[in-house]
Amino acid sequence: MSPSHSQKKTYKVNILGAGVSGLATALALLEKKNYSVKIFATHLPSDLNIDYTSPWAGAHWRSYADNADLAQQELDTATFNRFVHLADTDPKAGVMYLTGHDFWDVKPKNFEDPWFKRIVKNYRHLSLEELPPGVQFGITYTTVSVHAPKYLKYLQEQILARGGTIDRLTVPSLKALAQIPHSSSSSASSKPDIIINCSGLGSRNLSGVHDHQMFPTRGQIVIVKVPDSLWPKAKQFTMERYAEGSAMGTGTITYIIPRDNGEIVIGGTMQHWNYQEAASEETTKAIFKRVVATKPDLFSNATIVRSCVGLRPNRRGGVRISAAVEQLDWNEGWGDSKVVVVAHNYGHAGFGYQASVGCADKVVKQIEACLQELDSVRAASRTMAKL
Repeated sequence: MSPSHSQKKTYKVNILGAGVSGLATALALLEKKNYSVKIFATHLPSDLNIDYTSPWAGAHWRSYADNADLAQQELDTATFNRFVHLADTDPKAGVMYLTGHDFWDVKPKNFEDPWFKRIVKNYRHLSLEELPPGVQFGITYTTVSVHAPKYLKYLQEQILARGGTIDRLTVPSLKALAQIPHSSSSSASSKPDIIINCSGLGSRNLSGVHDHQMFPTRGQIVIVKVPDSLWPKAKQFTMERYAEGSAMGTGTITYIIPRDNGEIVIGGTMQHWNYQEAASEETTKAIFKRVVATKPDLFSNATIVRSCVGLRPNRRGGVRISAAVEQLDWNEGWGDSKVVVVAHNYGHAGFGYQASVGCADKVVKQIEACLQELDSVRAASRTMAKL
C-alpha cells in the first residue's frame, strides 16, 4: 500500500480497553492524524479494580527478551526510547531516571550480558562489595521508572487533546464493538472501519475472541514510603532480586520501584489462576521482610501505606498482535459496515509497560497494511449488495 492511500480518508476506529495497551494504541493512531479514535472500556484511568491491571503496576523498564529474540527487542527498544524522551521533556508523564539493579542469589551459569546493554547507559557488573548479603551476582545500569496511574492519565490527556474520546461502556463482543457508531447517525457510514481488541484478560470471555490461552496471574504489591531524609537516595534506586539463578530469574522475585510522587512499589508475587482479590497480610509481611533484608539502609524504617492486588493478563504463546480484514456476521448479508479490520493487542502478562509503545506501533503497522484490502473488499461488497 502506498503511503498516500491511507491519507485520502479518515478511518474510524473503535478500541476496546483503556489499560496501557489500549491507550498506547489509540495514541499511536492519533499521531498518524488520519484516524478518528474512540475507546470503550469497563474501567478507566483513576479506577482501582483487580480486573484493571495497569494502575497496579510497579513499572520500570527492564527487558526480558532473549538475546536472540530480535522482534521483542525491537518492541522493547521503541518503548524505552519513548520513555527516555518523556523523562527528558515532560514531567507530567510520570517517567523518571534512576539506577537499575538486577541481583541473583545464585549466579546464573554461563551468564551472558543482556542485549539491552547496548541501549542503556552505565551498564556494568557489580563488585562483590556492592552486593547485598546472600547475593552472588548483580548488574547495574541507568533505566527509567513509570508512575503507572499518572502515566495512564497522561495518555488519556494526550488522546483527548488529539480529538480521541474515552467512554465507560462494557462491550460484550467484537460484533457489538463494530456496531458502536462514531456519530449520532445510525447510517452505515457512521460505523467504524477498524476495531481493536485491547481487553487484556477480558479476551478470555469476549464473544468473538474467547481466547482460552489467556489466564490470570495474581500479583500482590505493597506501597511504602521511606523517611523524607532517605527519599533523595531511595528515588534513585530500583531493583529486582531473583531467588534462584537463571538468565531471567526464576522462583521468588523481589522488586523495588519508586514513583515520582514519593511512593515506592515493592513486591511481589506471581500466582497463576489465583483470583483472590483481598491482599494477604502474610504476603505483605513476607515482601516487606525480603526488601528490608536486601536494602536495610533504605527500608528498615519504611512505612506501609497499603497493599494492592491485580491480575496480570497472561497468555500461553505470548502476546497476540494481529490485524485482518473480516466480515463479523455473514448472516447479516453484504454491506460496507459488515466488513472491518479486526485487530488485537493483548496478552502482555506483567510486561505491558516495557513494550507498550512498540506493541502499539506494531499493531498500527499491521492495520495500515490492511487498509487497501479493506477498501477493495468493501467496494466488492457494495457491488454484491446491488445484485
